[in-house]
Amino acid sequence: MQDLRTYLDSVRDEVLHIRKEVDPLTQMGALCSESDRPIVFENVKGYPGWRVCDRIISNRAMQAVVLGVDPKRVVPELARRLSQGPGEIRTAESAPCKEQIWLGKEADLLRLPIAIHSEGDGGRYIGGGIHITRDPDTGVQNECILRTQVKGRHHTGFMMARRHSFEHFKKHQSRKEPMPMAIAIGLHPAYEIAAVYSGRHAGYDEFALAASLLGEPVELVRCETSDIMVPACAEIVIEGEISMDEREIEGPFGEFTAYMGKAAERPIWRVKAITLRKNPIYRHLNASLYTDHQSLGTLPNEAELYQNLSRVYGNTEILDVFCPPWARFMAIVQMNPVYDGHAKAVMMAAMSFNIHQKEVIIVDDDVDIYDMKQVIWALAMRVNPAIDVVTITGTRGHHLDPTCPEVRHFEDDPLVNGMMGIDATKPPLSKPEARKRFEIVRPMGAGKVSLRDFIED
Repeated sequence: MQDLRTYLDSVRDEVLHIRKEVDPLTQMGALCSESDRPIVFENVKGYPGWRVCDRIISNRAMQAVVLGVDPKRVVPELARRLSQGPGEIRTAESAPCKEQIWLGKEADLLRLPIAIHSEGDGGRYIGGGIHITRDPDTGVQNECILRTQVKGRHHTGFMMARRHSFEHFKKHQSRKEPMPMAIAIGLHPAYEIAAVYSGRHAGYDEFALAASLLGEPVELVRCETSDIMVPACAEIVIEGEISMDEREIEGPFGEFTAYMGKAAERPIWRVKAITLRKNPIYRHLNASLYTDHQSLGTLPNEAELYQNLSRVYGNTEILDVFCPPWARFMAIVQMNPVYDGHAKAVMMAAMSFNIHQKEVIIVDDDVDIYDMKQVIWALAMRVNPAIDVVTITGTRGHHLDPTCPEVRHFEDDPLVNGMMGIDATKPPLSKPEARKRFEIVRPMGAGKVSLRDFIED
């Protein structure tokens, strides 16, 4: 059974262990943001015996470990596994996440090393928890990661996007009954990738997708206070109910845009139980720039884009897709266009896929999409702005995009923005002579000698 501990062990040579005391309320956010590799805090102020980890999936190398592939194959392989559909789910009678059980007043959120992420946040936020709800009609669960603010020892506020969890909430609201919700914290990153997947999965939940990503069955166990099923291997599970008639201010909160998300009145979730493993590891997911918060949001989107763009004109060879985590409304697509108009067709398909692709750049295989120097070079040397840049107005915008005009005819109307596509490719393969003019000059001896071999020890 793969869990957070087996994953941390698999990347143990990369893990940065911090043994000096760290304050989760004033220091942890900055330290997580500064690290460029997995980080484990061994001495958390106010929480003796606890460990906290973050930055476990921020780059392609770590994502490659999750899938067991070469870093260059992460996006194609993730797309392949997601396309397989659900894997096997098994029910467990007992589980590691039940080694300790806190009920009633013992189920105190302040007993967990929950951190403050950013300056200006409204308080402590549960950052690395997978929120689990259940459709009261079908029994099918949904998993996602929501921003959840600790409002007291036994309750939180939280913000839901208008997707599956919100649909569950509306059904419970119509029945005038509270909605059970659980939060599982501390899992193998495959669970987190599955939880933020936004593609269709009718009739099964994201834990079944996690089984496909892991290549093994996922074991679930029933909660102590509801029928919700949670991963048996979770480090921590928080159980509770969402009130239908209580509201409190949640926020503000520093979002993936690196801007402050607004505060507003939102539902209240009241905690009823907390179950834990012995010597638990708290999975923090700091919501600041250049962290797992951005990478988790972009990775499943890259795989979905790869799948969909490969279907352009029936069969297009897409080499790779990169949505820079620090620029989440952008997508860079690597392909070799076969004929005139091919790159623009892929560009249009990428822009129409979802609201996260506000800017799309198409490049050839000789441009490393992970090296921004090369991408900017391609923009400068392969783009004629008069014919290679496409802008579209009147498209739906993301509610966290600060460039969207705040104009709505009705309160529930989506924001409207625009999109831009840039064709930074060479002439297509069907025009080999024209394509030769854009071949990159290579230095003499490239690939035959290495500077390392000429440096004296």
